[in-house]
Amino acid sequence: MRRFIVLLVLILLLLAAVGLNRLTENWHYIQPVEAGQVAYIAAFDGFTEDWSQYEGVLTAQVADGRLRLEAAAANSGPFSAARQHFGDFDLRVQAAPVAGPADNGYGVIFRLQDNGNTDLSDDSYYWFLISSDGYYQVMRVLNGVQKRLSDWIPSDAILPGLNVTNTLRVVASGSRFRFYANNQLLPLCVPDNPDGESTFTALNECVQGQMVNELIDSAIDSGRIGVIAHAFSEAGVVVEFDNLVVMGPDAE
Repeated sequence: MRRFIVLLVLILLLLAAVGLNRLTENWHYIQPVEAGQVAYIAAFDGFTEDWSQYEGVLTAQVADGRLRLEAAAANSGPFSAARQHFGDFDLRVQAAPVAGPADNGYGVIFRLQDNGNTDLSDDSYYWFLISSDGYYQVMRVLNGVQKRLSDWIPSDAILPGLNVTNTLRVVASGSRFRFYANNQLLPLCVPDNPDGESTFTALNECVQGQMVNELIDSAIDSGRIGVIAHAFSEAGVVVEFDNLVVMGPDAE
């Protein structure tokens, strides 16, 4: 009888442990930040275990002190994210496209809540991209569903072409976001309809929307930070990232 009771207790403990594991599998420690203080640095000269790396048609590898992303297929977007989770942050990173077409995209992925996929197929996140032909865009993906929060907009703040280094910056404070290229604040085309998508025309017109300096969106409150490169109609996009710094955003 005693053995039966002990066995029953062990089974109940095992079931409780399994239930607790399922309950907490999506819980994450949010990295604390203080205004103006450095919370995280990645120079990619060491301690690279924080970052996801893989090889294949999509490649993310640390080499020679840089994080290198390669898209060997059209319409693909390799990324690499640190394992730390952030809510608020002031992130800066240097990005240099070294191969591929000018019609590309590269930049920062943030508040990533992922399922461990390399294709981001059903994840939730934001991205801030620039291109080698001088455009920038902000996108949100929620459970795999994309939404253009700010359409592609041209800017003289972006250094065009290959083998140039652009410094990108994203400031996130609660539901408020600001985006910079080379220390210049980038205005956004935000639709008047909260359920609509941003549209910016070749005539430099924000259609049914307003140009604003700050994005407000509360869909995703925390997640991982990382970098991303994107090939559109032509493959062969290669981008190198370096000197990523995360600070606490200053109170405004």
